[in-house]
Amino acid sequence: MSDRRPRQDFRVLTRRRGGYDGGMMYDVQLQVAATGALVWAQTFSDEDQATDFESQLDTDLDDLDDAAFRRKYGVPASA
Repeated sequence: MSDRRPRQDFRVLTRRRGGYDGGMMYDVQLQVAATGALVWAQTFSDEDQATDFESQLDTDLDDLDDAAFRRKYGVPASA
């Protein structure tokens, strides 16, 4: 088992954008830290849900090992 933490390879970014009928959408993105390449994004219409998801993801970047993080968040080995 590796001691490598996902924080070394990935970062989380949240973007706000306009949604339908004047609403706001929140995209929580997982990016490759070295290149900024997008691994995936999860979109929320509720700011609190986006904040909670981002917080859990951010915590898991430090708390989970690389393999467990990749399994939990569906990160391919190629990323």
